[in-house]
Amino acid sequence: MAGAPLPKGCVSIATAVDTKIGECCDLAGVVVDFRPPVATRGTDWMATITLCDRSRALPETSLTIRIFRPNMELLPEIKSDSDLILIRRVKVIKHDGRLLALSTFDTSWIISYLPTQKGIPSIASYPSSLKIKADELAYFQGLRVWWKSRRESFVSKGAAPGTCPSYQLGSSSQRRRSGLIRDMRIGSFYDLAGVVVKTFPGNGNYTVYLTDYTKNSMLHSYEWGGSRRIGAGGDDDDFDYTGRGRGLGNQDWPGPWGQYTLQVTLWDNHAVAANRLFYVGAHVSLQNVRAKRNGDGKLEGTLNGDRQFPDKVLVSLIKDMNDPRVKQIAIRCKEYTRRFEDDRLRYEKEMMEVNAHIRALKASQPITPISEIAEPQDLDGPFANRIYKIRCRVIDYLPQQLEDFAVLQTKHSGWTWRFALLVEGEDGATLRVIVEGPDAEYLLGRPAANLRTDRQELSALREKLFILWGNLREVKGRQLESRTPRKNAAFQSDTPPEAPCGRKRRRRRNTKQNQVAHKHLKYDELGRRLNADRETDDDECQDENEEHPILQLSGSIFDACLKEYGVLSVDGQWKRVHRLFGTRIL
Repeated sequence: MAGAPLPKGCVSIATAVDTKIGECCDLAGVVVDFRPPVATRGTDWMATITLCDRSRALPETSLTIRIFRPNMELLPEIKSDSDLILIRRVKVIKHDGRLLALSTFDTSWIISYLPTQKGIPSIASYPSSLKIKADELAYFQGLRVWWKSRRESFVSKGAAPGTCPSYQLGSSSQRRRSGLIRDMRIGSFYDLAGVVVKTFPGNGNYTVYLTDYTKNSMLHSYEWGGSRRIGAGGDDDDFDYTGRGRGLGNQDWPGPWGQYTLQVTLWDNHAVAANRLFYVGAHVSLQNVRAKRNGDGKLEGTLNGDRQFPDKVLVSLIKDMNDPRVKQIAIRCKEYTRRFEDDRLRYEKEMMEVNAHIRALKASQPITPISEIAEPQDLDGPFANRIYKIRCRVIDYLPQQLEDFAVLQTKHSGWTWRFALLVEGEDGATLRVIVEGPDAEYLLGRPAANLRTDRQELSALREKLFILWGNLREVKGRQLESRTPRKNAAFQSDTPPEAPCGRKRRRRRNTKQNQVAHKHLKYDELGRRLNADRETDDDECQDENEEHPILQLSGSIFDACLKEYGVLSVDGQWKRVHRLFGTRIL
């Protein structure tokens, strides 16, 4: 049977080993052997699969693929020697006279498992957002029919058929245990009881969202839909007012909020039974759930069928409301609800304290947490030309003296604003923001001037900035009185002072100080390029016992608009920079 052609972009194994050595290619075939993951000598885990297709259908002509990932749970999950895989971006190499294919940093895959009792093959992918296309599905269908007729011949020639490796089904060394969601750790097996929050029937599987009202920091965090405010964060932020859990589906999420809900994917007979029995609000029991890490690095559960006992079902309803598990869930639910209502009222009250004397454009644009801007998860390059709206307060500024906030461009072009702010989001994250040129004029409502000679303009600037940052200038002044200006912790330049003529400047290495300054190498606080990286003096380290001025600040939070762009360093590397715009002090 010829079957459907190879999916778009894929090549046959024969083509790969004959013409693609040293290159990356996409392959699709049947997994005829699979070795359990092993730790490498470095920090990665490695899985090894043996792949065949119509062009290479014998043991001696198959291709071995080694896949590397930082966590074992991110490796492909093979359930049997007849699973089909489409794997993209693997590099074919020759090692010790043997041809191999190795994964790359952007390798992805789609696996088609054996059909269920309903005749529907289930699909898994990495990353999880990857969906199978029509031409890929058609190829898998033809390949499965072809392999069914070839498998016995392959096994007779020395292949090693089998079922899911023991690390996936559990063993005597990995005994399951009763536990709460908060107790779950990656790689262990658990018997769980909880309340069904949401269900999602899939293609050959069934996904249930379960809560027992205990919190696990490894879980996905669901944001409360009634507020876009960024909260305090940390362990006290039980209900994700921080916005860290924002994502698809959160607007329709019924609760609980925060990291209280476990996603469990059921397969085979477990999926069939759950589809018939489970409903939202039901108390259920799940046995032998394996804790694993999903494609986003979050904790989730999976429950596969037992190939030795295919009729065994490990999911059930808990109908007895006097069951101790049900009573304990009810107690925790009541306590959770009380804390949620208390915190909701507190956060909504704080929402009304946004500085009304500062106005930002993009009124309809949602607030983006500063932590997401500082450490984006979806950045494809060194920077992105994006526009954000943030909620923040100013905790530091540079230059140290307000007189230096305006600089002379040239004798003919006149003065222009140029300074930087360190802003803190309500999630505790900080970000350096540049303010200059027309954007600064819009913020301050006045053109730049020589502030060292025009004392009236300097006084007007001081009054404007008090609206922006409260008593920051006074607090910072008191702090600077007790130490040198270069000891400011928020903005520390990595450019050392010039050594006196004829003397070599003595440099002393301080490990902790170097770690702090490392973040600020190559660029100054205004995003301008610096010369070479330099060490900092040991005596520039801030006293750990000194009280931080942030604790004393009176400045209110306010909304502001940011734009992101890139600046090229002297070594040819791009640096992400953020600039304030569309924000005005009234």
